[in-house]
Amino acid sequence: MIIFPAMDLWNGEIVKLEAKQHRTVEIVYGKPAEIATRWLDLGAEWLHVVDLNAALGEGNNLPALTLITSRSSKSRAKVQWGGGVRDEKALRTVLDGGAERAIVGTKAIRDWAWLVEMAAAFPNRIMVSIDGKGREIMIEGWQSKAGVDVVEFLAKANALPLAGYLYTNVAVEGRGQGVDWTPVRDVIEASTKPVVFSGGVTTMDDVARFKELGAYGIIAGSALYKGRIEFSAARALAQ
Repeated sequence: MIIFPAMDLWNGEIVKLEAKQHRTVEIVYGKPAEIATRWLDLGAEWLHVVDLNAALGEGNNLPALTLITSRSSKSRAKVQWGGGVRDEKALRTVLDGGAERAIVGTKAIRDWAWLVEMAAAFPNRIMVSIDGKGREIMIEGWQSKAGVDVVEFLAKANALPLAGYLYTNVAVEGRGQGVDWTPVRDVIEASTKPVVFSGGVTTMDDVARFKELGAYGIIAGSALYKGRIEFSAARALAQ
């Protein structure tokens, strides 16, 4: 299992936004190159980067893509990049810019024909981001219900040449209150592709349980930055 350190970009810095509206910066962790180097020096195999400005339609942090991927390549690590990837041009920009995978969310859920086309154009390089409250998929920055059950969506998407899925439980994301395990097993059992989980990863016990359940990877943010989970120890447990 892979531990993905989370790097959320906002106005050129790695930050944590407040958990409810995701509009106000709660903590600034540092500059992208500095934070990338921190995790890579500890042995990170992947970095999970989200461009929050692009996700919210308020500019982008694409200059940081080159900074981060230039460092990751020296360590033979890889980057998955998301936030505002809603068309082929954005996909190409991210992938040509050095990211191994591009993460696509609302567009992939709402426009099936587009997802089919893009998966064929960029085989095994698109990770579909599924934001859920339990099994109910949420879209548009977690504000709207898609009217789609996650297990039903996976049953269709498994046939496409996707890199895998990123499932985020938005009911617990960023709150530091632990994992809601109810949908995790359903998602793992429904998927024939790698599944990365995000939301509420707080303790080493969480790391152990995700590994036991068969997760391909987990994304850890606040727990890593605040020292509640020590990266090297979590990586060793995951392996």
